[in-house]
Amino acid sequence: MAESSPRHFTLVDFLNELNDEEYGTFKTLLHQEAAVFKMEPIPWSQINEASRADLAQKLKDHYPGWQAWEVVLSLLLLIHRKDLWIKVRRLVASKPSTYKDHVKEKFRLLWDTETCLQVPEHFYRETISNEYQTLKNIFDQKPGPVTVVVKSVKGAGRTTFLLKVMREWASGNLLESFKFVFFFYVYEMNSLAETSLLELISMDWPECSQMANEIFSQPEKILFIMEGFEELKYDLELRTNLCADWSQRQPTPIILSSLLQRTMLPDSSLLLELGKTSVPRIYFLLQHPRVIYLEEFPEELIRSYVSHFFYDREKAARAYQFVQMNAPLYQACRNPQTCWIVCHNIKWQLERGEGLRVYVETDTSAYACLLKDLFKAKCERYPWKQNRARMKSLCALAAEGKWTQTLVFSSEDLRRNGISESDTLVWLDTKLLKPRGDRFVFHNLRLQSFCAALFYFLLKPTENPNPAIRNIAQLLSAAWAHGQTHLHQVGSFIVGLTREKVIKMLEPLFGSLLHKDVRREMVRCLKCLSQEETMNAQCFQDLFDSLLENSDDRLIAQVGNLFEEMSISIHSVDELTLCSHCLKYTRFLKKLRLHVEEIFSDESQTEAVKKFWKDLCTLFRNNSNLKTLELDHCTFNYHSFTSLCEDLSMSEYHLRSLTCNFMLNFGGGLKLFNATLPTGHLKYLNLYGTDLYLSRIENLCMALQHPSSGVEELMLGKCGISSQSCGILASVLIFKKLKHLSLVDNPLQNEGAILLCEALKHPNCVLETLMLSYCGLTSIVCQYISQALVHNRFLTVLDLGANFLQDNGVAYLCETLKRTDCNLKELWLPGCYFTQMCCKNIYSLIIGNEKLKTLKLGNNEIRDVGVQWIYEALKHPRCRLESLGLDMCQLTTDCCISLALVLTTCQTLKTLNLSWITMDYDGLMMLCEALSNENCALEVLGLDKSAFGKDAQLLLQAVEEKKACLTIQRHPWLEEECRMKGIPLMESTQK
Repeated sequence: MAESSPRHFTLVDFLNELNDEEYGTFKTLLHQEAAVFKMEPIPWSQINEASRADLAQKLKDHYPGWQAWEVVLSLLLLIHRKDLWIKVRRLVASKPSTYKDHVKEKFRLLWDTETCLQVPEHFYRETISNEYQTLKNIFDQKPGPVTVVVKSVKGAGRTTFLLKVMREWASGNLLESFKFVFFFYVYEMNSLAETSLLELISMDWPECSQMANEIFSQPEKILFIMEGFEELKYDLELRTNLCADWSQRQPTPIILSSLLQRTMLPDSSLLLELGKTSVPRIYFLLQHPRVIYLEEFPEELIRSYVSHFFYDREKAARAYQFVQMNAPLYQACRNPQTCWIVCHNIKWQLERGEGLRVYVETDTSAYACLLKDLFKAKCERYPWKQNRARMKSLCALAAEGKWTQTLVFSSEDLRRNGISESDTLVWLDTKLLKPRGDRFVFHNLRLQSFCAALFYFLLKPTENPNPAIRNIAQLLSAAWAHGQTHLHQVGSFIVGLTREKVIKMLEPLFGSLLHKDVRREMVRCLKCLSQEETMNAQCFQDLFDSLLENSDDRLIAQVGNLFEEMSISIHSVDELTLCSHCLKYTRFLKKLRLHVEEIFSDESQTEAVKKFWKDLCTLFRNNSNLKTLELDHCTFNYHSFTSLCEDLSMSEYHLRSLTCNFMLNFGGGLKLFNATLPTGHLKYLNLYGTDLYLSRIENLCMALQHPSSGVEELMLGKCGISSQSCGILASVLIFKKLKHLSLVDNPLQNEGAILLCEALKHPNCVLETLMLSYCGLTSIVCQYISQALVHNRFLTVLDLGANFLQDNGVAYLCETLKRTDCNLKELWLPGCYFTQMCCKNIYSLIIGNEKLKTLKLGNNEIRDVGVQWIYEALKHPRCRLESLGLDMCQLTTDCCISLALVLTTCQTLKTLNLSWITMDYDGLMMLCEALSNENCALEVLGLDKSAFGKDAQLLLQAVEEKKACLTIQRHPWLEEECRMKGIPLMESTQK
């Protein structure tokens, strides 16, 4: 046969090259060697009489894709046909290049059109050489699947970096161990309700479907690169309903979650780009991620960048000299995207022969300056009204895209928003838009956000915009209070555009802009948000970032003074600087939640950190309204903690409530106690999760016993308090001040509880509430508690949950509580390991103690038999019980008839918790009929509606609609119990 290109050879061609003897041997080996290939053998009956054409077809059917060629390649060596082996090897070796050629061409075009780096590739490679080496080391050193996250400040070039990685892989210069690297713009999945991994890849590379089995048979040779999580509209969660089948269609969030959580192709690797808003949404899904942090330009590379941007040496020298002489501008140019904007501004000004002036104090001013010089260079010959109409159409497209989370636009999208073909050419020429295939995208996502914000300033009050575009109040509320991260940047630009200096740049181009109206609407919206409990720490950080875009202290003060409560989270020096500045303008702040970590980890911290931390701490000294401070998971060192304590001690306006949850490096605890307790103003102290060994307990109790100390509520949950410390704590109970004590989640054991009981009997003890759940107590302690209850006139709430009290311990308590000299109103016994055997004692307690209003019995083996005693007690005329917990008590539908009778009989019961109770539709119907009865006095029912089917949920919904006074919820006591125990709500939900 004449020599042919290996690419055009078929399996039949190669088999026809074999003589009859070789062909016979080939068939025998094909059957015998299948086990060596770890493949299912083709039955001998199908091989033995097969012609060469038939066998070629059977090979393709049995071993899909390129696997058949790999089998042939191995067998040709065994029959000593090296000449044919070489031809097949060339063919097999060429198969990845088909995909790599596709990648090379596609990403060459993307590099030319998508990146803002108008510089040679070798320069870019030099700027990120360290990151390349880090990436290479991560994949070289760690065996098995790897997850790598690329982080940076905004505008530092995460997308550019990933585009370059793809090109380098396709060129054989990087990550050579991967046969296939697939790149996803995840925000392009916003329009997909359902898909499969195979479909996602096939959209870009249709040939994938023909080679799917071969590609996915070696997942360890696959790398997925994903970019654009900032703009992903789907919420990705820790899920159980994930998918392992790469060919199966599923809701798009399931496909993405399955890849990220390694349910699908667990041996593949991931390279992800995450920004500020996507890190908290995505990072927790990943398994052992490694991080590469892209640094901004070193100052020495700014000159090189500018030189490459300007082909003309003289212009490059003038541009660099201008940048270098302006220190703030020079520093701003360390950010690649800002440097690109500055170079464009300079380029257009040089072309017009103007003096150089570039204003980039903020992102908003940078993009406003870009528009100013762009329009002067490209559109000055048009009247401002035409430019305004043209710009408003582009901004309408941007705003529609942000609201609908669309970043890739069709020609129809452009026409619908009033962008003509001639306008499109203008935007393409000015680089504000760029093509992506037959569609269009904005030059970068921040530019789209800027244009979306500008739309609200170009819109006349009488105009009705596209219905997809909401008003400013809705946008700011969505961005700052309701977690719609894709709108954060738009909100920041709206704030930035209200600055007079920015408006003066833009009004000559587009006419009058409604910045005063927008500012009033913005403040009005924030005033509404300040009265809602919807803003968390991230929301306030975003708000502060946005206020920085305006750089007007009057606006910061106007906004800051709207809020009486704030949550602040600080992880970097920049965040500390921003927060310390903005918090100065919160005169009416009453409550501050503060989380600080990482910035104090280095003992040799900079003077800047010390200064800004000191500035922040002055808030505690100077704000007369601040009464509540919550320090959550804070990591201080000696200097920062000392500074905090000094300002607390020097304050003329003293705190009423102080919380230090999970405080690390609490070595300065004595300083904190001495700074806050002797003032007499502090009433509430919570140290949940903060380690208090013996000497710290001694220091705390010494401060609590100070004659001026006024602490009434002391929360010491999960502090590592042992029985040895209880003797010291007991001394505090006899000082006629402490009314509420929580010691939950501490290893007190019986010995510690007995010491507390002795103090409870002291005539000076005025304790009203005692929380002792998860303290390692047994039934032995119940007799000591009973004695204390008889002697103590003040104790009304006792929590003994999650202790090993068993039937005999609970029975002992019940007998004591029937006494008329016992004043207890609430008894919490969930998870105390008692059974139906002591339910008769509980019956006697309910009808024998008219003072008892709340009884929590959840998570005990009461069962249907035992609960009948409780139901009988509830129907008794002497029952005064108002709240009853029977959640997780192993009750079934069989007890629903009795329960229904109770609900229509007992007039005192207002709250009943039945969460996690097994109940079928018939049982639920009986319950709902009773709830609907006019004689039913119940106001709160604990029940998880989502645990029932659709019909049952509709039934429960109908009851709530009929009985306006009735609320059905999953955890009716959760928030109140957390408050009384001093447990952070999130900590409780994780138990």
